[in-house]
Formats: sequence, structure tokens, C-alpha cells
Amino acid sequence: MLSIIRTYRKLFCRKGFGVHSPFVFELITRVIEETCEYYAYYDISLVRLQILQNERIIKYRKKRISVKKALRQYGLSAKEGNFLFRLTNYLKPRTILSVGSSMGLAPLYLSRYDSKVRCITLECEQDLAEITGQFLRKEKNPALEIKTGAYEKLLPDSIGKLQHIDCVFIGKDVSVCDWDTVFEQCLPFVSETSFFVLAGIRSSTEKQQYWMQFRQHVSITVAVDLFDIGLLFFHPKLRKRVYKTILV
Repeated sequence: MLSIIRTYRKLFCRKGFGVHSPFVFELITRVIEETCEYYAYYDISLVRLQILQNERIIKYRKKRISVKKALRQYGLSAKEGNFLFRLTNYLKPRTILSVGSSMGLAPLYLSRYDSKVRCITLECEQDLAEITGQFLRKEKNPALEIKTGAYEKLLPDSIGKLQHIDCVFIGKDVSVCDWDTVFEQCLPFVSETSFFVLAGIRSSTEKQQYWMQFRQHVSITVAVDLFDIGLLFFHPKLRKRVYKTILV
């Protein structure tokens, strides 16, 4: 069933056809379906290659797994990562909270558009946090920070440091039980220009249900369903609606 929906969207839900909102139309044509090659793509692809060549066995979710296998199963794909870069490059958030690190790829894609953006990354897996820290320390941006531990315990202090959150990213490997915690704790610190990015919205029935619940929240005006990734916007001048398209 999901493959049918994916195929339908590739054929009929592209190019902004039928989208009357100027904001969403430009988001689709200038970000989601943008085909230009950015310098960041190549730079971060080298980091991805290092991870995919790493045979080290780490502890992940109480299991032992190689670094490269963990990235393939639970991390961001190149297509998803490139989209995150285009999104932040277009919307220009100044403060970013990344819940889940994707081996360091998530904060790299989210923050690479500007060396002065502030980004705090939360990672509950110690081994993943160590790998992420290695890559973040090589960046020119000193405002990239990673914290390790249970998300519900890390959130209050992290939010307090940012004070205002322009962008919240929730990785596909983040447990569904943490989704609601992140959403509710971050909500008081967003503004009309803030946005949420939720990865893996169809990776489980529970996550799909939460995605449908979030997009109906009274604070959300526009939701963009990219099939695998969901975007939530708060701007009061936008008409409340769910738009469906897909990354290709």
C-alpha cells in the first residue's frame, strides 16, 4: 500500500500543481524539488563515506551493530540530508535543536549553511554521541554542541540555553515515546517563523498516528507531508492545511 502511495505522489503530487499558498509553492519548487548541486553536498558526502567504511562494532539500542550498518538502517539518506541542508539554507534558522544525531550527519546538514548558526544535538546512544562529537569538533562553528543522555532529561537545559528555537529536528531513530515529549517541551519556545522537521513519519504505525495528531494541533497552521519526512509550520497568516508531496 505504501509503495502505491509513493508512486502516486511521484506522478501526481509534484511541481506545486494545485498549491495555492505562495509560501508552500515556493517551498516545493525552490527547496523540495531543487536540483542544484551545493558545495555542502560533497563535503558531507565525504563524512558519510567515512562512516560507511567504519566496521567498528558499537552498542546501539542494547544490541551490537557495526557503524556502517547502523547508518544504513537508522540514519539519514543522502537525499534526506541534502534536503535538510536546502531547507535550512532557505529558511535561515538561527537556533536549531537536533534530537537524534544520525552519526553526526543531522547537525552537519542542518547547520552547514552558516558557520554562525547555533545548534544543540541530543543523542541518547553513547557510542553514536562519540562518533558525532568527532565530526562536530572538526567544524568551523564553535556553537555546535552535543549532549548525551535521555532526551527528557536533556531537553529543559538545552531549551534554556537556546531560549528561542527556530528549528526542531527529530531523527528517524528517535523512539515514538519521545516524540510527544519533544513536541510539548519545545512548543512554548517557538515563534511564528519556527518549524519542526520529523523524520520517519511512516516508519511505524505509531509514528504515523503521532504525525497525524501533531499536524492537527491548534498551534500548527501548515503541515507538509513528504511521505518519509513531515514539516510543521506555525505562521498565523498561513491557512491551516496539510499539503502532500514527495522527495524524489
